[in-house]
Amino acid sequence: MSIAQQLIDMGFPAEKAEAAAGNGRNLDQALDWIEKDGAGVPMEDQTAPTETAATGEASTGGSADVPMAANSFKCDDCGKLLANEDAVMFHASKTKHENFSESSEQIKPLTPEEKAAQMQLIRDKIKIHMEKKSKQEAEEAREKERKRREDGKAMVAHKEAVRDREIREAAQQRRREKTEDEIARQRVLEQIKADKEARKAKASGVPVPEQKAPPTTVAPVVVAPPKDYSQTTLQFRLIDGQTVRQQFQANEPLAMVRAWIETNHANGVPFSLMTPFPRKVFTEDDMGTPLKSLNLVPSANIVLNRLV
Repeated sequence: MSIAQQLIDMGFPAEKAEAAAGNGRNLDQALDWIEKDGAGVPMEDQTAPTETAATGEASTGGSADVPMAANSFKCDDCGKLLANEDAVMFHASKTKHENFSESSEQIKPLTPEEKAAQMQLIRDKIKIHMEKKSKQEAEEAREKERKRREDGKAMVAHKEAVRDREIREAAQQRRREKTEDEIARQRVLEQIKADKEARKAKASGVPVPEQKAPPTTVAPVVVAPPKDYSQTTLQFRLIDGQTVRQQFQANEPLAMVRAWIETNHANGVPFSLMTPFPRKVFTEDDMGTPLKSLNLVPSANIVLNRLV
């Protein structure tokens, strides 16, 4: 709110308020200016212009038919005397009173002491108003800071919850993959053992009994429902002994894998593909089969053998 508007709200005339607020004066300087200018009281306390002695004498010594001049205005609702029409309008806006009449009573001018007292009263009101406003602004600032901190804590808690959930999901995924790898490893070991026993029996001339798939022992681990993997990670042992890794789509045929090797690592050398555990050499008939159907998902080791 501007200085002029604050002065108008205190009851000073608009013209006087705007003049006092000029030249960049603050509220205290504007009040000092009004006090030195002789108008240091609000509208309702302003003294009406003093009638000349001649007018007074005329009002008492003239003809009885001459109407008495109005020296002030009176609020018929509360009985307060008002100096002029501006004071009447201000009083009506503040009190909502509506009934006014002219009065012959003359408002006694304020003495310098009364003016000083009135100015001090205004300054006290201004001080109380400013203190109240300052406290309100400080309280609003504290509330704003409190809300900012609470929002910050809520954001941090949300981020931590998301991070914890991602860690838990990653740990569950690792446990599932580890369990699947253990099952596959156990199956491979049992197959190797069965192959050795079959070779020994064949070498000794003992009839080889029909082998049955050995029961797979699964560790008592809570396994989540099987996941439909869309990708697989294949590790290749190249002809020169180096190892490389590459990801493929689970539904891609084995021919895509062979084409990738020929493009990036074969160097024109003919080769065949095989898995060591369980041992399987892939033929041309396998090239159109998806990796998922060849049990190469979610991961597998493939060895390249040089063709003579």
